[in-house]
Amino acid sequence: MASYFVAHSASLDGVHAVHDRTRCPPACFPRNATEYLGEYRSASQAVTVARLVYATARACICCDPLRLYAPPAATTPLRS
Repeated sequence: MASYFVAHSASLDGVHAVHDRTRCPPACFPRNATEYLGEYRSASQAVTVARLVYATARACICCDPLRLYAPPAATTPLRS
């Protein structure tokens, strides 16, 4: 299983990239601005977890060969 991280800051197109630490090239991995997500079998699992916090999370284009560009999760207000 690989270690996954999500970028705190969104890119210019509003995406929070999810990175596989073992496959992401050093130039593409944001060192100080990431949050550890955990160990997962696939990028799709890590993206699902990241979307709990960042609705626009998607797999990093540098380290995910499938480039999981699924549409972002719909954002709906939480009910109290």
